[in-house]
Order: sequence, then C-alpha cells, then structure tokens
Amino acid sequence: MTAPALRVIVDGDSNKVYKRGDQVTGRITLILEKQEDIESLKVVFAGSCMTRTSRPLHANGHIGSASPRREYEEKIRLFRHEKDLVKCCALKPKKYSWTFGFVFPKNTEPRYKGTGHGSNYLKEPHPLPPSFQLKTSFPGGTAQISYFVQAKLVLSASREVRRCKQMLRHLPIPPTELQQQAKVTASVLYGQAWKPIREKEKSRVKKVLSGVSMNSTPRITPTLFHPQQVAPGQHIPLSLSLLNARDPANHAERQCTIDSLTVTISTYSTTRCGSNLSDPQDIVSKHVTCISRKDMKKAIPFNRKTTLTSDFRLIDNMECVPTFKTYTVTRRYELGVAIGIKYNDQNFTIHSSIPLEILPRLSSDLLPPLPLDREDVESLPQYTPREPSREFAPDYEQICALSRSSSSANSLSQLASGGSSLFSAGSAPSTAPSTPMREIEAPVYERVAV
Repeated sequence: MTAPALRVIVDGDSNKVYKRGDQVTGRITLILEKQEDIESLKVVFAGSCMTRTSRPLHANGHIGSASPRREYEEKIRLFRHEKDLVKCCALKPKKYSWTFGFVFPKNTEPRYKGTGHGSNYLKEPHPLPPSFQLKTSFPGGTAQISYFVQAKLVLSASREVRRCKQMLRHLPIPPTELQQQAKVTASVLYGQAWKPIREKEKSRVKKVLSGVSMNSTPRITPTLFHPQQVAPGQHIPLSLSLLNARDPANHAERQCTIDSLTVTISTYSTTRCGSNLSDPQDIVSKHVTCISRKDMKKAIPFNRKTTLTSDFRLIDNMECVPTFKTYTVTRRYELGVAIGIKYNDQNFTIHSSIPLEILPRLSSDLLPPLPLDREDVESLPQYTPREPSREFAPDYEQICALSRSSSSANSLSQLASGGSSLFSAGSAPSTAPSTPMREIEAPVYERVAV
C-alpha cells in the first residue's frame, strides 16, 4: 500500500532571500491512498544552529592516525513557531491541503547558558545570523545555520513519523544609516615610523634661507585611510599619507615613491561544541590576495593624501557572508595592507592589519554607479590583426570527383567535353556546368510504408 505523501510548498521564488519582517506563506499537501488515523499534523517554522566536530582519544599519551575519535555535537534552536493542522483525526483517502503563514522574527529566542570562550560568542538574544554552512579541517567538523518550514506527520497506529522540510535563505538587513560610499577612518601608524639613513648635507645656505634643512634626513610617519565597514558592491577606498615630522609643511618639496601594493582579505570562522572551556573549538581561516602590484613607481609627496585604490569592490557571492556572532558560530574579517615605499634608494614596507566588518548586501538602487575610468581593472590587450590563413577551402569539383561516381562512358564524355579544370591541363575557364552527372540524373522513387 502506498504511504502517505507529504509536501511543503512555499509561495514565491524558491531562491528568495528573506529578511526580518518578511512573510513566509505557503501550503502543506497530504495525499492518502487509504484511510489513516492521524495523531497529529503540524507545520513548524524554525531556525537552528548546529555544530559538529571530533577529537582523537589519547591512549597512553600517544595519538595514532587510526586512533578512535570522540564526536561532539551542539544544536541550538534560534527560534521555533509551530501550528497544529490536524490532531487525533481519521482522514479518508484523498488529497488535503492547508495554508500557513509566518513572519521572520527580528531576534533569537533562547538564552544560551554558555560560560566559556570569553566574548567570542553571544549568550543573550540577538539579531538572527545569516544562513551559513561551513566545513572545518577536523574529521566530521561542520557548522550550519539554517531556516526552514517543516511539516511533521505522526500516524496513530504505527507511531510512524514522517517529515518534509523546505529550506529558506535568510540575510540580515543592512543598517538604515548606511550610505552609498563607505566611511573612511584614519589610522596613524606611529609604531611604523621610519627614519632613512642620514644624507650628506650639501648646502648650509638653503637651511639658513628656508629655516629647514633641505638635505636633513626625514622622519616619516605613515597614515592609512581605510573603511571599517563595507557592503558587497561598495568601493573599498584606501589612501596613504606620509608625514615628515621634520618638515610638516614640506617646504623642501620632497616625496617618496610607492613601489608595491598588496591587499589581502582574511576570513576567520570559529565554531564550538559545548559551553565549557574544555569543549572543542574549530577555527577555519582563509586568505585571499585581492590586489598585488609591483614596480608601481607612483610618486607620493610628503604630507599629501594619495589614493591607492579606485574601484576595489567585494564580489557579491556565497562566500561573502556578513560578519556575525551567534551562540556557537562566529564569522569575522581582516583587511591586510602591505605598501612598499622607496625614499631615494632606500626601501621600507608598511604593514597594517585592520578589522573589517562586512555588512549585508545593499539593494542595487543604493549602490553607487561604477566609475568610467576603472584603474583597478586590468585592460584587455590591444587588438592586432593577424595574417589570414593560406589554407583555402577545397574545390567543389575536386571533392565530387574524388567521391564514388558512375563510370559510364556517357558521363565521362560529358565531363571531358565540358572543359572541367579537373581533367584539363590548360587554364581556360570552364563553360559547361560543373555539377556532376550523378547529381543531375533522374531521381529514383522508392515506396515507403507508412
């Protein structure tokens, strides 16, 4: 006998991304081939955060490759809303349908009783994290934040439980005060002040006239201008200023040269199973080099802000998950910048690692337009015409002559008399039709059974 068929159908696009306050509507269908005693049928709208990992068991202080492992699992309900559709009822064989409607909540519901791992994880209710999935480097290590609508059917006689689930994708709402352009912050890197090797003083007259030694060794303090928050599609503006403490007004009109630029975005995902400090925690890191330039030879005068990027944007894909913290999973980013500068023949590299908060993606109408002069985009090579190939298509008559044809005297005489270039040694043009005889002979009809 056919088992009951249970299905969850969510209205709208199956790839829709839900945000807080969005309506989730649809219907539950149940097809019965025979009468069934139903104990309960309910629809559940919920969000969950699940983490798994494993650790080797220590045997006499030795850990072998084939050592047994202990598995850990932590599952937390972010929220749960349910609605009873059928309860203690006998249903006849037919197709049934029930509608449902839920609203995505703003915050999580439970208060997690975790005590370990400091401030890396949240304990109180907080805004819902985005949909997320991750595999760690440990065997069986996974992390998943999921949202779904599930139908649960319990039969009275056999106590059999049937479930059907429809996954939903959730993404937080960006801050209302978020602007089109990312806000820039200045970080003065006092710890990376640089004093090049002393130069030979060539003239004392210039020092007397200007009050500043034109040949005194500069003391360079870099200032990096960068954003702290950015959304996918927004430009990440990076700028650099070099302050010469011995000549703040730059009367000597000196400058350095930017020789190289490397920009890296690092991703750090952490997961844990359990609430104590002794419970395992997995860390997954990924580093992506976004910009790598050498031999730039770009002048940067002292005490003047110089732009480093003009069209540097995050790719809006599945990897670009907004920064978040929840009960057992966190996701954060760092922006690493390395700038090679040159003063005369002396080189120095500025390093900076900046926490970068990635915000939820903006709608297309809020994103700024792409600049017309996109310097950060590699231009295509200039088109240069090439010589045409000297291999021409074969002559039509040669192809037909090499193929299997009739060898009757009549056909050969007609081809020869036509002056075809295939048989003639001269260069006189052909005046007879060049179509082979086998193509102009009378057609042959065959009877085909229909």
